[in-house]
Amino acid sequence: MRKINNLFVFMMLVVAFASCSEVEPLDPVLSGQVNSEDDNQSGSGSSGGNSGGASSGDYWPTAINNEWTYNSNGTPSTMKIIATETVNGQLYYKFAPQNGNGSMSSGVVNTSVNKNAGVYKLKTDDVVIDAGGISGTQTGYEYIVLKDNIPVNGTWNGSYTQTTTYTGIPPITFTTNYVGTILEKGVSETINNEVFTDVIKVKIDQTSNVPGNPATTIISEYWYAKNVGIIKATNIGSGLNYENILVDYMLY
Repeated sequence: MRKINNLFVFMMLVVAFASCSEVEPLDPVLSGQVNSEDDNQSGSGSSGGNSGGASSGDYWPTAINNEWTYNSNGTPSTMKIIATETVNGQLYYKFAPQNGNGSMSSGVVNTSVNKNAGVYKLKTDDVVIDAGGISGTQTGYEYIVLKDNIPVNGTWNGSYTQTTTYTGIPPITFTTNYVGTILEKGVSETINNEVFTDVIKVKIDQTSNVPGNPATTIISEYWYAKNVGIIKATNIGSGLNYENILVDYMLY
């Protein structure tokens, strides 16, 4: 049984760690989406789709010490912004490191978010994996998790490639293709007895291809509330069924 109890790990790793190999990669909770850039650390990727117009607001407030607490399948998890960094001239807000645990592996996941003209990119750094005493590295990547400046049914798409390397084992390389779709905009939703009046709902379909294995497809849905951030995240596919519900938050 995989243990996925953190929203960031969910957004960044659910596809990458759902795929099977001789040595199982790390497991997920938070999976996640950019312009045609190759600035995702050691991984590689590209994307396209609707270019959109001006941003319609701030759907993921970024300030140091902003903090969100989620009920992740019955387990509490916290996302907190702790610092900023500039990568290739773009400002990223870094979250506190999160632990990812699989049935055979574990690792610490470092993530950050960048916002520019209504496009939200989530980036993960390289992950050092401990698989039953065998150490390895999985290359990082980034992708667009939201475009708040495109209409309902608007889409974007892209791909990224990751390589997992263990000592004494040939590298495992796989490619993930994804499509993001705006499902609804400006709707109201009640989460944990709080009404959020301006919500964007996003669906992201990700298909991961590992040589020698069947393709793995994960369908994720994220609800972003204006001036609050992610209030709900779910995903299904490849035996995964996870839900993250916002229960508390503190913004600065």
